[in-house]
Amino acid sequence: MISANMLIFTELYKSVENITTENKAIKIIIIGNDYDVIDIRKLFNKGIKSYLDKNSSYDEFIKSIEVLLSNEIYVCNHAKDRMINFISNEQDTGKNQIKDPLTRREMEILKLICDGLSSKDISEKLFISINTVETHRKRILLKLNVKNSVGVVKYALENHIID
Repeated sequence: MISANMLIFTELYKSVENITTENKAIKIIIIGNDYDVIDIRKLFNKGIKSYLDKNSSYDEFIKSIEVLLSNEIYVCNHAKDRMINFISNEQDTGKNQIKDPLTRREMEILKLICDGLSSKDISEKLFISINTVETHRKRILLKLNVKNSVGVVKYALENHIID
């Protein structure tokens, strides 16, 4: 079992990858910090067998172990609801269907762009270089198929990423 409360997603993902590479038979339960649906899917693709969020009940924890022992996968109710909402919104609007989904960091930077922060401000806030911010900006524009920050804000509004 991995408690992901202290791990950022990239560290968690690498840990899962290392564990499953060394031992394919191992069954991993993640207790995480409300990771987004795409990140949860990535973890399952890497080999986890159960996902609980930090607010899951004791009963859900026991249920996840029981399901795990029967060689099935388990997703807590809260994450399952978010997955269903994500899929429903994707089917209803078609707007969430981008070829290459945004990473957690790209989503974080997208929100800061929408808040009107410059690349310099974002780099200071996230403790990363301006070049890294610019690389993320370029990837966001490419993934969303927009030309500038206005397009990013428009996309975020249409997809209810921001209010």
